Amino acid sequence: MTDEITAQSEAARFAWPVTLALATVGGSLAAACMMPFVALAIVTAATMHRSLALATILAIWATNQVLGFTVLGYPHTGYAFAWGGALGIASVLAMLAGAAVMGERDELSSFRTLSAFLIGFFVYEAALFGLTLVVGGTETFAMPIVGQIFANDALWFAGLSGAYWILTSTAPKLFGPTPRLRLA
Repeated sequence: MTDEITAQSEAARFAWPVTLALATVGGSLAAACMMPFVALAIVTAATMHRSLALATILAIWATNQVLGFTVLGYPHTGYAFAWGGALGIASVLAMLAGAAVMGERDELSSFRTLSAFLIGFFVYEAALFGLTLVVGGTETFAMPIVGQIFANDALWFAGLSGAYWILTSTAPKLFGPTPRLRLA
C-alpha cells in the first residue's frame, strides 16, 4: 500500500490483524449470525497489503467457523457446512473487490473506501444469493433482512475504521503510521 507500511516492523505488521482476530472472537460470541464479514473484508483491503489481507480475512472466517461449530452449537450438517464455506468464499470475494476499488495508494480516499464498502457488500450478498439458488433460502434476502445486515456491517466498518485510525495515531510503533486521508 505505501512505503511506510512496507517498512513496518514485524510487530506492526501483525498487530492490526491480531486486533481484528480478537474483534472476530468477540463479535462471533456476541452475534454469531451477524458477523460483519464485509466490514472486516474491506477494512483488511484498505489497511493491508493484499496477501496479508487475504490471509487475515481467511483467518477471521476460520475463527468464526471454529467458534460456531464448537462453542456456539452450529448444526453439523452438510447445509451448515455449505453455508460456512460460502461465507468464506463471499468474504474473500468482497475483500478482492474492495482491494480492486481501493487500488495501491499512498493514502486512503474516503470516496474510494466508501465505494469499496458498497461494492464489497454487493459482491458478498450476490455470492451468498448464488448459493441460495442452489440450496434454497432466497427468502432470507428480503430487503428488511439485507438492510439489517447492511446496517450491522456499516456500523462495524465505521467502528473498525475509527479503531484503526486511533490505534495508528496513538501507537504508531505498534500499528504503523496513521494513513493520510483525503475526501475524494
